[in-house]
Amino acid sequence: MIQEPSQFIIDRLKAGATQSEIKQNFVTVGWSEEAADSAILTALLAMGVPTPDTGALSEAKKSASTLDVVLNFFSFILLGIVATSLGMLYYGIINHFFPDVAQVGYEVYARSTSGVTYAIASLVVAFPIYVFVVRMWFRRFREHSERTESKLTKWLTYLVLLVTSMTIVVDLITALYYMLEGELSVRFILKALTILAIAMTVFVFYMLERRLVQYGQDIARTIFQRFGVAVAVFVVVGVVLGFTAVGSPGQARLATLDEKRAQDLSQLASCVNGFVQSRGRLPVSLTELESSTDWSYCYEVVRDPVTEVPYEYMPTETTVPTMGRSEVAYQLCATFDTDTVSPGTSRGEGWNGKWSAHEKGTACDVETVTVMTPLAVPVK
Repeated sequence: MIQEPSQFIIDRLKAGATQSEIKQNFVTVGWSEEAADSAILTALLAMGVPTPDTGALSEAKKSASTLDVVLNFFSFILLGIVATSLGMLYYGIINHFFPDVAQVGYEVYARSTSGVTYAIASLVVAFPIYVFVVRMWFRRFREHSERTESKLTKWLTYLVLLVTSMTIVVDLITALYYMLEGELSVRFILKALTILAIAMTVFVFYMLERRLVQYGQDIARTIFQRFGVAVAVFVVVGVVLGFTAVGSPGQARLATLDEKRAQDLSQLASCVNGFVQSRGRLPVSLTELESSTDWSYCYEVVRDPVTEVPYEYMPTETTVPTMGRSEVAYQLCATFDTDTVSPGTSRGEGWNGKWSAHEKGTACDVETVTVMTPLAVPVK
């Protein structure tokens, strides 16, 4: 004879079983979670468990469900920031230690440095908050084993599992494709392993989370603690290597000042070139450029941003007019605090012209300007 669900639940409760264990029994044999919860509620009412006022009960359930959704949704936003930042950080580290010979130039180096810095800042802020929010999420279900999560939080979690699963599959397919094409390099392998490690970490963590939250299985707290320590070590190692790649905040400040100097020299060269085209000659000094009403706006880029000493300017050569043209040349120099040539760049590259890539110390470059001169009129 098949026992009624309510009586089965009552007998199991009297035998010392928990509601989570009973629910798991029902789910195992094919009951939906909602039907299992309803059967447990019916059995509790049959046992004479008192119920609170209907309005109060409804409001309590509503408040709990809203907080669960907010915590869950916020944790996934933080997860996206942390996972993306980890990828950016390790990609930047790999780019620094294993530069691509096909992608050289100050722009590539600067973008990589900027990405690493942003990733470090994001991880320092978002990772501790994510850990705190996840701990709150777990605590709500550990302290109240009878709590059930909303359908929305379930869907969000399984959406994360779906995305990470597809990421793992695509990453493996890409790695295999390049291996068959014979184009694998240390740089590519490390990047593929980075994506695989991040995706696998997220997937395994939320599989354990489902077993604890949704199915009520008794997952030892030490498992999550060890998992968290391993991820924290991964983050800390990345931050340390990131600072090794981009330097300390003080070094970043020096790099920013050098970028300002490179911008100044580039704009100053444009000012001098414009003066030459307008006057047909080089300015005697930068003071003449500053005092000219037509070029007075150039005064902002004439001096070093720290020392306020004018950049070094020196006319070097003027060619004899030929075919209605002559060339004039001048030299601009500045003292830089950092070296941007070493990461695989070469002089003359970058969005700030030939000054973007420079050695540490005084660096000079020559600028040449073509001047149109009047043609000589033959005497009859």
